[in-house]
Parts: sequence; C-alpha cells; structure tokens
Amino acid sequence: MQEFPATILTIDDDLNVRENIVAYLEDSGFRVCQAENGALGLEVFRAEGPDLVLVDLRMPVMDGMEVVRRLKVESPMTPVIVVSGVGVLEEAVEALRLGAWDFVTKPISDMMVLEHAVSKALERARLLEERNRYQERLEREVSMRTSELRNANARLLEVQALLQEKNQFLEILIESMPNPVFYKDLGGMYLGCNKVFSDMLGVRREDIVGQSSQRLLPSEVSCQADVYAPGGKIHCEMELQTSSGARHNFVLYKSVFYDRDGKPSGEVGTFHDITELKRKEAQITYQAHHDELTGLPNRLKLKQEIAVLIQAHSARGGRFAVLFLDLDNFKTVNDSLGHQLGDKLLKETAERLHALMGERGIVARLGGDEYVLVMPEISEEQEIDRQAEVVLAAFRRPFMIDGHELYMSTSVGATSYPEDGEDPDTLIKNADIAMYRAKARERSSWRRFDFSMVEQVTRRLAMEKNIRKGLENGEFVPYYQPRVDIRTGRVVGMEALVRWLKPDGTVGNPADFIPVAEDTGLIVQLGERVLRDACEQARRWHLSGLPGLRVAVNISAHQFRANLAELVFAVLEDSGLDPELLELEITESTMMSDLGQTVSLLEQLARRGIHTAIDDFGTGHSSLYYLKTFHINTLKIDRSFVRDILNDENDANIVSTVITMAQNLSLQVVAEGVETAEQLDFLRRHGCPEVQGYYYARPLPVAEFEAYVRKTNGW
Repeated sequence: MQEFPATILTIDDDLNVRENIVAYLEDSGFRVCQAENGALGLEVFRAEGPDLVLVDLRMPVMDGMEVVRRLKVESPMTPVIVVSGVGVLEEAVEALRLGAWDFVTKPISDMMVLEHAVSKALERARLLEERNRYQERLEREVSMRTSELRNANARLLEVQALLQEKNQFLEILIESMPNPVFYKDLGGMYLGCNKVFSDMLGVRREDIVGQSSQRLLPSEVSCQADVYAPGGKIHCEMELQTSSGARHNFVLYKSVFYDRDGKPSGEVGTFHDITELKRKEAQITYQAHHDELTGLPNRLKLKQEIAVLIQAHSARGGRFAVLFLDLDNFKTVNDSLGHQLGDKLLKETAERLHALMGERGIVARLGGDEYVLVMPEISEEQEIDRQAEVVLAAFRRPFMIDGHELYMSTSVGATSYPEDGEDPDTLIKNADIAMYRAKARERSSWRRFDFSMVEQVTRRLAMEKNIRKGLENGEFVPYYQPRVDIRTGRVVGMEALVRWLKPDGTVGNPADFIPVAEDTGLIVQLGERVLRDACEQARRWHLSGLPGLRVAVNISAHQFRANLAELVFAVLEDSGLDPELLELEITESTMMSDLGQTVSLLEQLARRGIHTAIDDFGTGHSSLYYLKTFHINTLKIDRSFVRDILNDENDANIVSTVITMAQNLSLQVVAEGVETAEQLDFLRRHGCPEVQGYYYARPLPVAEFEAYVRKTNGW
C-alpha cells in the first residue's frame, strides 16, 4: 500500500516565518499548506484536512489561541503545535492547557527542533490512532468470539458430531491470535488458553487448565467489575511480571460467553501489551514538564510544585520562599562564544544550583538564563538572606568550559509565601521584579521584593521603550570632554560621552538610561552609534584644522564580546579616521571576564594601531602580570580616587602609586574627575601627564567643544 507524505498546515502572519517553515518541511518530505491568519487557517484546515497544524499565537483577524480552541472541538485528534515567541510563554502554556500538543519558540534558530517536534507529534497521533483501532478490533473479535461460543453452546445437544470440529476451530482461532487469550468458567477455573498466554505466565497450558485464576493470576481477577452484567464487556489496565521477569503494562479486554439458554457460562479475555505506548506517553508527559537542555522542571512543572506547597502551607500556616535568578551578561557570552558553549554554561549552572539545593528544595529553569529556586520551608526571614548570599557566592567560582575560564555572576530576587503572593504566578512574577531591581542597582546582588517595585518596573519598561524609540529617532549623540596635557594646558584629545537629547528639550541622565540599555542589550546598538559618530566627527575635526586629537570611546561588556574587532575595523574604514587617533576604553572587570579572549582581541586592535585604555583603573581585579601581558596603552585613574586625594591618605597613595607604576611600564596615565586647582596641583607634582574633568570643561556638544579647543590651543 502506497504511503503518502503527511500534510502539515502552518498558520502565521509573518510571511518569512511561513516560507522558512514551508521550505524546510517540504525538503524533509512533508506536504505543506499555509495561511496568514487564524480565520483563513480554519478554512484551509477544513479543505485540506491536514495531519498536523503549526500555529502562531499572535495574529490579526483570529489569534492562535482561538484556532486551538476551535480545532479542539472540530478535530480533537489532530496535533496542534504552537510556534511563537519567548515573550508569549504564559499564553503558550494556556494553549497547551486548551489542547495544543507542543510549543516551539521563535525565532527558530535550528529547524531540526521544529522537525523533531513535528515528527514526535505525528508519531504520538499515529500511536493513539493505532491504539483506538486496535481496541475496536479486539472488541469486535471478542464480541464475535462470544457470539460463536453462544451459538456453539446452543447447538451442543443438537449437533454432537459438530462439537469436536467446532472446538478444534476455536482452538485454532485462539492459537492464531498474537495476543495472550484465555477463557474460563463461572467459578473462575481456566478452561483453556493459547500458547502466548502460557508463555506470558511461564506455565504449561496443561497446568493452567483447571487452575483457579485467583491462584494463578490474582491481578486478572481484580478486573471483574460488572463483567456479568447484561451485555457485560470490560477492559482495564494492569501491570504484570512476565515469565522473563520484566514488568509489562497490559490492557485486559474481557467479555462473557453464554450457554444455550442465554445465561452466562464463563468469560473470555485477551491481553494487549501497551508497555511501549505507556513509555512514550510518560516521555511526552516528562517533556511537557521538564526543560529539554538541563532536565530541570520547567515553568509548568514549577507552578504545579508551588501550588502543592501553597496547599500544604495554607492548611498549617507555614511559609516558603521563591528565588528568581538571572545570569548577568549571559547574552554577551552567547553572542561572542557561540550558542553551543552557552548551552554548556546553562547546563553547568543547573548542576551547580542543584548541588547547592540538594534534596532540600526545588531548582527549575524557566528558559534562557532564568532559573528559580524554591525553599519549601522557612521559619525566619534570615534564612532567605543566607540562601541568597550562598547563591551569589556559588557564582564567584569561575566556570571552566571548553578551555574558557568564565567569570559569571547572577542577580537574584526573592519572594515569600504568603506575604508576596498567594498563587504561583504572582510569587514568580514578583521575584522576577525583585531580580530586575537587584540587577539595576548592582550586578551580583539580590533584593527582597516589596510592592513599591511594581511601579519601578513600570518606569523601567517605559524607559526601555523610550530608549528604543530614541535610537530610531537619532536622539543619542556624543558630547566631548577635553583631555588636557597637564604641563602645557593644551587639549590633546577627548572622551566621547553619550547624551540623550529628548524631544521635550531635556537631556537624559546617563546614570538612568545606561543600566537599562545594558540590561536589555540595547547598549550594543547604542555603543555602535556613539563609536561611529565619534570617529566621523574626529575625522572632520582633523580635516578642518584640529589635527592629532585622539578620541576615546567607552566599550561596554556586551560590545567587548560581540565581534568588537570587526566592528571597529569597519567603522574606521567607513569614517576614514587614522586608527592612531582612536582609543577604546574598557573596564578592568570586562577585560578579566575571559582572559584568553581579551589577549586575542587586544592583539588584533594593537596590530591595527588602535589604542586601548583600562577605564576606572583600581576599581576591578587586574594584576601587574596582566598589565604586562595585555596590549594596552593607557591607565585611567578612576574619579573616586581623585575626588579625595587631598583628604584621604589611602587615595593619595593609590594615585601616586598608579602614576609611578604606569611610568615604569611605559603606559600613559589620565586622571579623571579633576574639579579643583588643588587636585590638579597634586597630580602635576606627582607626574601625571594628562587629566580631564570639570576643572577644565564639562562634556560639550560638537560646536562648543570645537570653540573650546581653538581658543585653548590657539588654533
């Protein structure tokens, strides 16, 4: 019999997504039809009768959730897989509850994931259909057999000569059946069986006949309810240990046979082995409740576990805690070192957290780099404090993955039941909010949820939206702060510092928008804009009579790991700026996050003549060895040390030591944050060659900076 390819209907309002799915699945041998919204999708479904449906959740005209509801009514056995973005996970869970079979996130980075989900769903549908057909066929066979037995009993006295022939026929029929079959009398004594049944028990057939089912197979007797009622026919599931010693799952189908007077005479039964089907059902259930990468409980399973805790604690007035974790700068690692290494990092994180909690709590992964820990029993608030600190400390040890020494940190938010929520969704959501407040304040920190944070998160989301809009509208521009030769007072360079010129005429505070841009990854787009503008402007100044001014541009941790060298080379090529006139400022902590990558990147930049500086020197954890190893040109003394050099002996010693050390290593030194003549005099006396700060000028827009330089340098 010819086997036709499965037909798949994909419903998505994004043409590119549909075309990618259609192309891939057709290449994989499927027949694919498509629709651009839910309403058209239902029309195509009714016309084509596909074997499986892929549906996006958010679409015009009719959304994916409504499609799932209608297909559940119209064709409940047709598999439906939700294909939608990570941002709709809660809707996806609801779709699974309504009847969807699986969920695949967009964008689909690997179409094999989709193909696996499709194949798995089609196989499950096939097994279910096969099971139903088999059950119907067995019921027909049992019914037919019962009818034959009834007719045989009715003719017993009249057709004695045919009895032996009929019995032989029945024995052949039963013997030819592939499943274990038995029949017994009203007293429960076995009258006969086929070889498959005797092999299953490991007992000879002659030793089975005449034996009581209660003695030989007591679990079969338990499947007895109502079998002798009028029209009696039952089936039930059971687990049996076969003669091989293995335990198998069976469905037992039993039916009554009658004597010539229509009275019950006994029963016939057959076993259908469903072990493999049960295994696959268990696998599907497991996959629906666990994260595929780490094996940890997923969001659905986590919510079920928390619901159980709520029920238990509400009855006795107990408390438990939920800790929400998000890895700091994970996206940067993923972008720079690849998703394969990123996945290994996620798995090692899961193992580290599981070892941390042991059997005392719950560890779940919600997706991406988000994890949740549940402390199922707390008696005092300090337990949450201690657990959060233990989690933070666990991330201070580096991760060794494929030869990379990765220093990761995490931000943690905590809630407790019942103070911060009385249902799973609220407890998880509020812990998530607290985590974002911790991340906004300081990486590698934790915060306890309070309800004022909800308003703060609302403001943060509004800030993120406005940053995206500002990037589209070109509202972010660099201002320039002069770098001054302390001996001559002449401007020798400048630092490009981003400013947000809002439509209402106000200037956004970098301390407000930079952390949000870093958390959301928008810092990469913002940093590239500043780098391009600064290089283009430096080139224009060079051509207009302001020669030799080196522009310094800050590089974020996200940019540092995301193909920075390629970006810088492209910007220099586009702008025409001499690489010697560009300096990249990178913080100590960023450089130290992956030493192998840092050395390689700095070597690439140095070969092109690009200068690099360690920004905020003294606030991180670099060493003299790495100062010698790294290809760097400049140390920038952080303003926190300069501010108190006249009042704090430690700060004064640090500054003078850094200046001396830099001179011995042939490095340039720039002191930031110089605001007074006394600070300037201290730095001059200790041999600091360059300074910048409000003593000379604040960061200035293009025209004002140019005027300042021409006046100061006499150009």
